[in-house]
Amino acid sequence: MSNLNPNKINMVYAAADITLMKSNASSTGGKIPSTAILTEDERAKSGLDIDVINKIFVEDTLNELNANGASIMSAWFNIQNVANDFTFFEQSDDIISIYENIVLRLRDAQRIAGREAFAACLVAYGLYKSAAEAGVPGAQESYNKLKVRFEKLNVGAPPQTTP
Repeated sequence: MSNLNPNKINMVYAAADITLMKSNASSTGGKIPSTAILTEDERAKSGLDIDVINKIFVEDTLNELNANGASIMSAWFNIQNVANDFTFFEQSDDIISIYENIVLRLRDAQRIAGREAFAACLVAYGLYKSAAEAGVPGAQESYNKLKVRFEKLNVGAPPQTTP
């Protein structure tokens, strides 16, 4: 007999894995300076953000500062601070890429699991309906509880799924 509800994601995370993933994320978050928070207004202002053109400018300027900045720049201009900020930017870019990939994969897996659960529940709903129509004891009560979801949407029948 074939499985009526095929599953790509038939699993749950072990409690130890959840703890480890949360701990790893917390550890990463703990490495980000606590002062690295923008307000919504600051996020909306992008004039000083680094895009491709601005990144090239920063790299060129750092090259110039390292080549002959010490003799030209004022003593209060800290070349090392600029270099540290840019290195932090580059390091963060690498970490962000890794986490964005992880978040994308998590969202995809979550959507697949959610779709599979919903599709299987639609099948179960149809089976309850058929069982209720056939007079199977207890089926009508379950069907009545489940059909409320579709009545709230003012829809007579659930969407059709394709296996």
